[in-house]
Amino acid sequence: MSAERRRSSREAASSDTEFVPLTRSPGFWAMIGWAGLFGVVLAFGALAFLALLKHGTKLWFTLPENPGWFDGSVWWVAVTAGAGALVGVLRRSLRVPVALPGTLKEIKEHRVEPATAPAAILVSLVSLVGGASLGPEDALGKMGGGLGTWVSERRKADDDVRATNALSGMAAAYAGLLSSPILTTIFILEVGREKARRFADALIASLLSSSISFAIYFAIAGSTFVGIFAVPSYEYKDWQLLAAVPLGLVAGALALIMAVVIGVMRKLTAPLAQWTILRPAIGGVGFGLVGVMLPLTLFTGTDQLPVVIRDGAILGTGLLIAVVFAKIFVFALCDATGFIGGPVLVSLFIGGTAGTAAHVLIPGLPEGLAFTTMFAALPGALVAAPFSVIVLAALTAQIGALQTAPVAIAVVTAYLAVSGTGALVELAAHAARKPAVTDTKPTAAAP
Repeated sequence: MSAERRRSSREAASSDTEFVPLTRSPGFWAMIGWAGLFGVVLAFGALAFLALLKHGTKLWFTLPENPGWFDGSVWWVAVTAGAGALVGVLRRSLRVPVALPGTLKEIKEHRVEPATAPAAILVSLVSLVGGASLGPEDALGKMGGGLGTWVSERRKADDDVRATNALSGMAAAYAGLLSSPILTTIFILEVGREKARRFADALIASLLSSSISFAIYFAIAGSTFVGIFAVPSYEYKDWQLLAAVPLGLVAGALALIMAVVIGVMRKLTAPLAQWTILRPAIGGVGFGLVGVMLPLTLFTGTDQLPVVIRDGAILGTGLLIAVVFAKIFVFALCDATGFIGGPVLVSLFIGGTAGTAAHVLIPGLPEGLAFTTMFAALPGALVAAPFSVIVLAALTAQIGALQTAPVAIAVVTAYLAVSGTGALVELAAHAARKPAVTDTKPTAAAP
């Protein structure tokens, strides 16, 4: 056979494989089987974790109906300090590393280290039940991704299957947290940025696992963790597209402030890294004191945001602005002192509260418009997942199709102003030039 005929045969064979149905690709049905199993197992895992979180915080904290200045209880500080000390004890006894990959990084890397995931999940639960201003998405991501990675490594699967299993596990774990399986799948794939050759596998597996998990979770819990926010409806007007631009810029500015405060707080607390119990105890005292002054700054923010929407005018612009900046501070403090949790729900709270403050300050600006645009734009400035945050805002605020246009403009504006200009890259590069904190083994004398 001539070289030309052999080349033609290879090209024909290659062309034929492009039309092979996805269901007949190698390993497809195995991944689908695992995705289904992940959906069942992680639905109950997420139910247990989020139920312990919801009911655990109620044991220690009772917020007043309209929490204003200094409406917290002083004894909360003892609870938060105790939670910090327990976090330190657990981190030391379970050998949790000082630095752990965050939620978004694990999704992008398509992998969670199975050896550290169980300890990190336990520490995160203690952190959140103790009132830390963090989100549960980090623990849930480690739960789902850790299970998917562990199964893949036990079966000695190739890299493509490992990545798909990790992402479908995360999708199953997040299904009860977010508002729909479709949103969960979009978020996982948009942040994870799957390669083209395995995108279809990850799409089907993640959608299946999240759908099964969502069905089980919703049937038992009756709602998702984030839930639905009762935002006042408003009529769409063309001028709202223009108004979305400054709202997006303000959200972008808050995102930059958040990034700077996190970096500064990590630098300030770096000398305490070897004091594994003292460091989180100090952090607990710090965010507990802020919680006494401004109770709305505690917890993930999902239960506090409806209060902000309902009573924003009563609380006043000054209090709402104070809550925004105090929430940024306590999140950075919790993150830097050893508590474990995610940033996504916290950033949603900050953005939504800032939007409500904008409405109270400028009454002619519809609350629904101000809330939804900044609710989506602040996390949209930090994470390259515009479709996810736009869909999240539309689903959780129950706005119409026309009303999503200003949200989209605000998200794009915030992202271009922050990430698009390279501001975040420059901040990250500046932080990288600082001496890294090493995971030193604590001495017996260290508290």
